[in-house]
This record gives sequence, C-alpha cells and structure tokens, in this order.
Amino acid sequence: MSAEARITPIWRKQKLFVAVFLFAVSGWFFWDGKVNWPRSNERWLAQTEFEKSGREAEWPAYAASRGWSAQKPHKFYAPGDINFQLYVSAALCAGAIVALVYWLRQKDRVVRTDEEAVFAPSGVRIPFGAITGLGKKKWDDKGLATVRYEIDGRKGEFILDDYKFDRDATHQILGEIEERLLKSDQ
Repeated sequence: MSAEARITPIWRKQKLFVAVFLFAVSGWFFWDGKVNWPRSNERWLAQTEFEKSGREAEWPAYAASRGWSAQKPHKFYAPGDINFQLYVSAALCAGAIVALVYWLRQKDRVVRTDEEAVFAPSGVRIPFGAITGLGKKKWDDKGLATVRYEIDGRKGEFILDDYKFDRDATHQILGEIEERLLKSDQ
C-alpha cells in the first residue's frame, strides 16, 4: 500500500521564522552600528563641546534644533564597539542565509512508498529488500526513527520524523517498513 508524507505546515513555518528572525536581528545590529551609535556619538561630542566651552545653558535649544534629546547619551561608543556590532550583524546574516537555504532545500521534501520501495526525503529510491535496519530508540518519545539501507554496497540512512512529516502518513510508512522487515526475517 502506498503512502506519502509531506512536510507539515507548522515545521515549514517554524524554520522560515528562524531565517526571518535572524535577518531581522542582523538588521537591528547593522542599524545600531551604522546609524544609531554614530548619531549617538555625534550628540555626545556636541554636548561635551558645549560643556567644555561653558555653554551648557544653550545646549537644550541647540539639541532641539537638531531634533535631539537634551539628555546626554549614556555612553560614547568606541570604534571597537561599533565594529563589533557590524561583525555580529554579519554573523547573524550568514546564519540567516544558512537557515534560509536549509528551509528552501527541505520545504518540499516527501517520504513515500510504493509497492516495492520507500523513497527517502532526498528522493533516493530504496527497495524494501535493501533496508538493513530500523532504529526506533527515539520513536516513542520523539517520533524519530532511523531507516538504514544498503544499495550496491553503499550504506545510507534517513530519518522518519513524525513532527517534520505528516504524522499519520509517517506512521503508516514506518508500519509498512516494519512489516517488510519482519517478512524478510522469516
């Protein structure tokens, strides 16, 4: 009996959210390093100049004319601080790209069976006779099973995940693999 387990919508949304979140946080760090902190430093230096020249009373009017708060920024950001923000932004952006590429590669995956074989999420056709083992150590707790196989002397494995793939269809596929393995052991 054939079955087909597609990626679940919740899994697809969660993994896309990770990429979007990382891009957003990367943008936030970039904005701080390129815009917010340099502006804050400009305000800090201007206010410090007013204080050194004894013109503190003129500061509120000058700050208002520039659209600044009259309150002094809480700190001056050193070039190292600003560069660190940009490095973190770049690292987060790289992580976001990796997460997005992973999502793009996974979102349309399918595990399915036909009368003679199971098709791994990667698309590899694995005849039931090539399946050498089934690891169900994490099946009851996490819904994860490892299907091991050997085709033309090359060993491989793939994961059946009943959270990532449609639950009912994944259970049906696992049941079919177990049934075929029992038949081949007899």
